[in-house]
Amino acid sequence: MRAIRVADDVKPLSDLKTKAGDIVRQAEETGRPVIITRHGRSVAVVLSVEAYDEFQTLAARAELQRAIAEAERDVAEGRTVSHDEVVARWEKRLGVELGDED
Repeated sequence: MRAIRVADDVKPLSDLKTKAGDIVRQAEETGRPVIITRHGRSVAVVLSVEAYDEFQTLAARAELQRAIAEAERDVAEGRTVSHDEVVARWEKRLGVELGDED
């Protein structure tokens, strides 16, 4: 997503009320978010669907990276369980016998 241009991409709420189509078109065509303000304060953002999808993908990647870092800390600090214990926990949670396929 492209960086905003304050002069072009910050609009008052009154513009959204009267020029919604223009604001949506701007977000779609430029790939930049449009910041909506009320009384001089930012209150909302209009994004193209592509930019929103990009944010969602980046957020998912960041969450995965945090989980991996936490798992690596757990391993480094010895907080691990055996394969058999993992299977037993899942069997209890699911209420089924998973068995061990060798």
